[in-house]
Amino acid sequence: MNKHILNQRVDDRAILTMIIPAVLSLLVMAWRFTNHTVCQSFNITAHSNHYYTGEVVRFESNIANYKTLRWDFGDDQGNDSKISSAVHAYDQPGEYTATLTVNGECTEYVRLVIVPAPHVENPRLTATFICPQSAEVGKPVQFTDTTRGATRWEWRFGETATVDATEKAPKYIYTTPGLKTVTVVINDDQQQLGLCKIYVNPAASPKRKDRNDRPVIVVNRVGPPAKDAVDTTEKKTKTPAEPVVTKAPEISDAGFEVLLRAVANKQKTADHFAPYFCGNLNVQANLNGQMMPFTELCNKFSALKSEKKIKKLTVQLVKNEQTNCIIALFVNMKEKEGLFNKIF
Repeated sequence: MNKHILNQRVDDRAILTMIIPAVLSLLVMAWRFTNHTVCQSFNITAHSNHYYTGEVVRFESNIANYKTLRWDFGDDQGNDSKISSAVHAYDQPGEYTATLTVNGECTEYVRLVIVPAPHVENPRLTATFICPQSAEVGKPVQFTDTTRGATRWEWRFGETATVDATEKAPKYIYTTPGLKTVTVVINDDQQQLGLCKIYVNPAASPKRKDRNDRPVIVVNRVGPPAKDAVDTTEKKTKTPAEPVVTKAPEISDAGFEVLLRAVANKQKTADHFAPYFCGNLNVQANLNGQMMPFTELCNKFSALKSEKKIKKLTVQLVKNEQTNCIIALFVNMKEKEGLFNKIF
């Protein structure tokens, strides 16, 4: 009798030992189910011109309804962001996996290969070419690139928005008069940009001829001719006075960089730069390979609100040799990690 009672107690303990872990497991599963976040479907893409070392790569995602984002670019660098896009430049060539983690749980990735940037013969990254100062409508104008190491060219002669020529020494015939901006990009690199200004004069008016092919000069008179009128076929021509060339004040690349930092600190505006551009604040600026008017460049720096957000800044100015006016500039700017990547 005692033996039967002992066996019954042992069986009860075994059952309790099995039931208690089962109940705890169910509670844990229920807690995880109620707190589980369902990952929404999204993807990320990478955009760049060549995927060279030192070249900016822009990452974009179509994620929506998120709380936190964490970018990891695969080279031990990343940042927390509040926007679904980011920019990054890789210092070393290789294959990288960039990931975006949403709300600390959901992750998507994209793979990209970065190759070494090609060697540039011209260290200042500025194309040089022969550009006439004036031309005439209807007559061909010769342009010749003299950049050492250039093998490919994209010429734009200021009349269209498309590439007008791709050879080293093209000729172009203007159809409209006025001041034109000529640019050439060499080796498919927007940082190797040459620029000049050329004034196109209207086509010369043809002279009228009489039946004997002798030139006839038409003179418009007001009122009766004077008694002592002289032969109007011979007129004295006056040589126009040469225009006075106003030179822009001198400023170095480093000095211009200081002013741009002042724009980021809300201490300067685009108007403060007018004397250095001879009043033309729409001069094209190259920011990290992207072309824009100088006024837009100032707006981007002003949006930073502080130069403390700038990690690296270099400026290269291109000036007119006669007037010292800035006619183009190249700006390379990198922000500190995790700060307003959307701006650039």
